[in-house]
Amino acid sequence: AILTTVAFHSRVDVEDVYCQGIARITEHDFRYAKELGYEIKLLAIAKKGDGSIEARVHPVFIPEDFLLAKVGGVYNAVQIEGDLVGKVLFYGEGAGALPTSSAIVADVIALAQNISSGRKNTAQLTFLRPKAIKPISELVTRYYLRMSVADRPGVLGQIAKVLGDRSISISSVIQKETDVATQTAEIVIMTHPAREQFMQQALKEMEKLPVVKEICNFIRVEG
Repeated sequence: AILTTVAFHSRVDVEDVYCQGIARITEHDFRYAKELGYEIKLLAIAKKGDGSIEARVHPVFIPEDFLLAKVGGVYNAVQIEGDLVGKVLFYGEGAGALPTSSAIVADVIALAQNISSGRKNTAQLTFLRPKAIKPISELVTRYYLRMSVADRPGVLGQIAKVLGDRSISISSVIQKETDVATQTAEIVIMTHPAREQFMQQALKEMEKLPVVKEICNFIRVEG
């Protein structure tokens, strides 16, 4: 919210940011991501569109050759994209005793300098302009979908119909070996770009299908 406010000169509150954590991510998702040529990262994304701002935090699939895909461990990165400058990446340690203490000491010194010089605030927020926040339902992106289904003919056809009825087309499908004990199979679907609202509707409809045992995860794709 803070970075979005500063970047776009528009007030964005924490409540305006769509947030989703990583609780549902499993080793299966990482394995499929690798097979498909992606990495899974928890990203905070802010974009300015026509009259609105998009602000969201959630796990994403990003191509493994992207710079952000290579950020790991205690390192954080901020990627900025401008009309003329293109993509610029700021990269460095964002966790641990020394990086954290450095940021805190810098803030304390800045406050002390303001107090000693009589300045009340060097970052006035009077420039902020109201801006509409784009709801997550209007997002258009690709999706990764992993589910457990009954191992029988026609299952994929039923799933494809639910997606097709909402103008969601399938890009690729992966199906692994059947679990003989439970007579279920795990399938992974990658879609073409689709509207979030329609994807959420499709997920609810697929949960009602007798052949779908569980929708294990769905992850948005960036890049």
